[in-house]
Amino acid sequence: MSAIGSDRGTTLIEALAVVAITALLALVGFPSLRDTLSGFAQRETVAAAGARLRQTRADAMRLGEPRLFEIGRDGRGFVATGWAYTVAPSDVNLASSNVITFFADGSSGGGSVFVADGRRRTRLDVAPATGAVSERPS
Repeated sequence: MSAIGSDRGTTLIEALAVVAITALLALVGFPSLRDTLSGFAQRETVAAAGARLRQTRADAMRLGEPRLFEIGRDGRGFVATGWAYTVAPSDVNLASSNVITFFADGSSGGGSVFVADGRRRTRLDVAPATGAVSERPS
C-alpha cells in the first residue's frame, strides 16, 4: 500500500467554493424567510387584536359598563380598558377608524381596525348592533 494520496485534505479553493455556494444560497433564501416571518407577525397581531376586541366586549357585558378599545397614537400597539398596552412587532402597523366602545348589552359603537405589514393588510370589523368581530383581507 502506498501512502500517496492518503493525507489529502481540502484545498483552499475547495473551501472557498463551499463558502461561496453557501453565501449564494443564503442570499436567495433570506428574503423568503424575512417575508415569511413578517407574515407570521402580521397574522399573530391580527389574532391578538381580534381576541382583545372580543375580550373587551365580554368585559363590558360582564361588568355592565362601557369598555373602550383603541390603537396607540403611533400605530405600534393597542389597549383596552382594564388591559395593558400591547405592542405589535416592529414591522406591523395598526390603524383604526375610531375608538371602539363596547356597551353592557353587547352592542358597540362599531368601527374597524387595520393591521398591515407592508405587503398584507387585514381588516377587523366590529358590528355596531351586535359587537361581533369579523376579519377579512383589506
